[in-house]
Amino acid sequence: MLSPFLFNTQDAITRLRHSVSHIPNVLTDPGPVVEILEFNASGTLLVVRPVCHNTHYWQVYFDTDRTIQRVCTEAGYPVPETRQAVRTVQS
Repeated sequence: MLSPFLFNTQDAITRLRHSVSHIPNVLTDPGPVVEILEFNASGTLLVVRPVCHNTHYWQVYFDTDRTIQRVCTEAGYPVPETRQAVRTVQS
């Protein structure tokens, strides 16, 4: 499996921004925000924040989750996982 640190972050940002902007009721001005939020043990954490009117919040919320999953699956991005190395020392 690929390390979550080895995928092309800019490619992921571009794909997600493009796909999320095509979700019905997502505003174009301001457009969706997709940026690096942090780096942690599981990899690079991206934040995806579409903007919509309050009446469409839940529709956009769930459509965004489905879009993130679809984009990441289609691109073959690895599923985040935490790994630990255990070393035993014999004395």
